[in-house]
Amino acid sequence: MPVDVDFVDSRVNDVLEAMGELRRITSKDSSGMSVDERYSMRYNVIVLVEALASLCLHLALEHYGLKPRSYAECFREVSQRLGVRCYRDLEGLARLRNLLVHKYWVIRDELIHANIRRDFRCVEEFIGRVRELARG
Repeated sequence: MPVDVDFVDSRVNDVLEAMGELRRITSKDSSGMSVDERYSMRYNVIVLVEALASLCLHLALEHYGLKPRSYAECFREVSQRLGVRCYRDLEGLARLRNLLVHKYWVIRDELIHANIRRDFRCVEEFIGRVRELARG
C-alpha cells in the first residue's frame, strides 16, 4: 500500500504544532515556569512523540512491511531506511514519552527544558525525509 500523503501531512502538522508550543513554553528559564507550564511541556512532548510515532508506524507498516514492537524500534528501523543518522535522539524521545506517561520515576523538568531548548534538528530531519518519501 502506498504512503498516505494526507495522513503524513496531518501528522507532520501535529509535530510542528507541538514543537512550536514547546519552543514557546521553554522560551523562559525553567526556574520561572509555573506548574501549568511544566505540565504543558510534558503534555506537548507526549503529543510530539505520538505524532512522530504515528508517522513512523505508517511508513513501517505500509511502505517497508515492518512490524516494530516499540516506538524506539520503529524510529531506529525507519530512520535507517530513510538515511536519518540521528535516530538515537528519536529513540530517546520515545523513552521520555514512556517516562512521562507511565511515571516510572520522578521527572526532571529542567532536563526536559534544556533538551527542548537545545534543538529539534533530528525531528526536523526525520519529518523532512518522511515528506520527501510521501511526495515521491
